[in-house]
Amino acid sequence: MSDSTEMVQYLEPWQLEVVLYVERVHSTTGALPDTNAIIEYLNFKGIPGVEPSEVESLKTNPLFIASMNSRGLNLEDHIITPKQMAAAAIMLNLTDRRSDEKKLRDIGVTTEEYSNWMLNTTFAKYMADRSENLVANSVHEAHMGLMRGVRQGNTASIKLYYEMTGRYNPNEENNVNIRMLIGRVLEAIQLHVRDPDTLNRLAVSLSQIAMEAGSGSPVAKNSLVAGESTRKEL
Repeated sequence: MSDSTEMVQYLEPWQLEVVLYVERVHSTTGALPDTNAIIEYLNFKGIPGVEPSEVESLKTNPLFIASMNSRGLNLEDHIITPKQMAAAAIMLNLTDRRSDEKKLRDIGVTTEEYSNWMLNTTFAKYMADRSENLVANSVHEAHMGLMRGVRQGNTASIKLYYEMTGRYNPNEENNVNIRMLIGRVLEAIQLHVRDPDTLNRLAVSLSQIAMEAGSGSPVAKNSLVAGESTRKEL
């Protein structure tokens, strides 16, 4: 094998095979194969005799590096490059109305490059961290959006605004329905149950149910009297 660092205008066949192998591994795992894995792959492809030092020298081969970069693959995949930081900044700029493709094209990044970057654990974490900060620092945007909806008369926005300010609680409607239901149940019970002790035990059980449901209206034991309506006590 010739010295891969020699200044030539093309990559040797085995070097091109490495380019394709590295790209395939990265697209499925998000990581780069090590030297031993590359040599094992070359042997499998019927290209024996490549030394580990030759594989390592690819990291300084300008043509190999260019081939990797054109595919969005960074041999130092634990480092965020200035180009990647620029792409992250522009892709997370919510005030920029250009399409994602145009944003990337305007800074010299292809969509293929960006897609491969997102497979890289280091870059993906960098994007996730920056987007998390964006969410944490954008509460005022949510408030402004809510108030725009209120000013425009949007019913959902107005309802949410009243809930947030304590002027409306949808759970109160459910509590009213629960009290009405218990009242009807008690009326039905008193038509058929005449024993005071049984009625008292029922009062305790129904009181517990009412409290658990959030009605806040416990049923007094002495409120259940055979033959009398209890709707007014609820």
